[in-house]
Amino acid sequence: MDTADVLSCVEPFIAARPSEIGTLVRAAVRLRKTSGSVIVNEGQLPDGFYIVLRGRVNLVRVADGGRDLILSVLGAGDVFGEECALGAVGMSTTAVAAVQTELLRIAPDAVVEHLKREPETTMRLMRLQNDKLRDVESVASGLALCDVEERLRRTLRRLARRQGRRVDSSNSWILAPVPTQSELARMVGSCRETVSRTLSAMARNGLVSSSGRRMILNESLMG
Repeated sequence: MDTADVLSCVEPFIAARPSEIGTLVRAAVRLRKTSGSVIVNEGQLPDGFYIVLRGRVNLVRVADGGRDLILSVLGAGDVFGEECALGAVGMSTTAVAAVQTELLRIAPDAVVEHLKREPETTMRLMRLQNDKLRDVESVASGLALCDVEERLRRTLRRLARRQGRRVDSSNSWILAPVPTQSELARMVGSCRETVSRTLSAMARNGLVSSSGRRMILNESLMG
């Protein structure tokens, strides 16, 4: 896809006029980040509005004791860095490329001016932020109220529905590439060994099956 097509089908710009899309395109650049690259640090004012084109970006926060927690996993079509359009507000998480990742970055001034001219984009951006807040609240409540297996089930369901695809007409889903066990551990607030044992138990119970970097989440898990 060229840049104009990307912007036209990604929230919050879906309803923007073609002339506005053209203005944003002229303020946009494509970037490639290697696995492990920090894109924006927690507390830092983003240097642009980012759209994930390929790959995966983890939004990470350092928890008490120095252990980091992955609060959100972004795939193609997801965005971050909207703080750049909201004044002097730093990122609440650190954005890290989890794998080789391609991004589109739009200059902050262009986004600010666009929001002034397009109130519909502003409303969509507010809804987008509200959805992100709900996701973070879901992670927080899971950490407080659920055991590791339930947290892992919730995480896999969320990832599959956002970044996977359904198998034919069934309610089974394919997640590919599946995050590493270390990443999953950081998503559910556990350790890799516990996640490995839990995934093995889930596989024995027919909830998941794996092949290389693909994981199939069966109907009984997705339901």
